[in-house]
Amino acid sequence: MNEGEFLFRQIHPGSLQDGEPASDRFRPSELDKHMLSVDRSSLTSAEDAHALYTSTGRKSAAVFGVSVGEFEAESISCVEDPIKKTEVEPANPAHALADYSALSISKQKLVAKRLKRQAVERGCLYSAIG
Repeated sequence: MNEGEFLFRQIHPGSLQDGEPASDRFRPSELDKHMLSVDRSSLTSAEDAHALYTSTGRKSAAVFGVSVGEFEAESISCVEDPIKKTEVEPANPAHALADYSALSISKQKLVAKRLKRQAVERGCLYSAIG
């Protein structure tokens, strides 16, 4: 992955207010083991990433993007993590992970706020809201 590549982040409808995502959407939850799930723009579009994500019943109202370089500037490495097709999960060759494990939880929250600002300045890359 190069620093200019965008990584798409799905935003749940409950985490979107007035078209703006909550900052916690840009950091992993406790269950994610410090790894934030994203999709690579070099392998899929924001619209196709949304369609694949929601095809299994998960909810997403919008897709925002953060560049690999923006993650790296915050000491977050990004790694490819393609998902193979299973009986319940479709294949997702564009899947990747942003690794927050080098950061404390409080630092993750601060970084998420900065990454959210950058993503919002860039604008929504795909909206499922008509």
